[in-house]
Amino acid sequence: MVELGEEEVGKLIRTIGLWRNKAKNVVELSRQLVEDHHGEVPGTREELEKLAGVGRKTANVVLNVAFHKPTVPVDTHVFRLANRSGLGRGKTVEAVEKALEARIPLEMIQPSHHWMILQGRYVCKARKPECWRCNAKNPCLFPDKTPAPRVKAPKTLAG
Repeated sequence: MVELGEEEVGKLIRTIGLWRNKAKNVVELSRQLVEDHHGEVPGTREELEKLAGVGRKTANVVLNVAFHKPTVPVDTHVFRLANRSGLGRGKTVEAVEKALEARIPLEMIQPSHHWMILQGRYVCKARKPECWRCNAKNPCLFPDKTPAPRVKAPKTLAG
């Protein structure tokens, strides 16, 4: 990646948002991994967050997925789902993360991370949550549950 440089990496990732900044970070992160970590991805949040473009959420994803550590990466979808449902309420990402880690059984933290992202992205949507599709709608604390859309009855022929 370092040899490719920002311009070539940018061409490869141009279809994603903020691609210029991400290309710059990918090149710098790659340089840091080679020079500071002998080409290995560090296995602690502290070391991961020192890498270019890596914040708490990305560090937690790497720890959860690559190192099988019980972390809960909280993105916008997980934050919304946790607060709406009551599963892990908090005003900050860190507060929600701590609440979820305290509530989710240790052996379920890894698989629950992906479930919460998908649930928040496709069912517990920001503007129009599809509550009727949710498997956890009964224990959910969200007061403004969205009803299922009405299905129009088929027209009948008189005759």
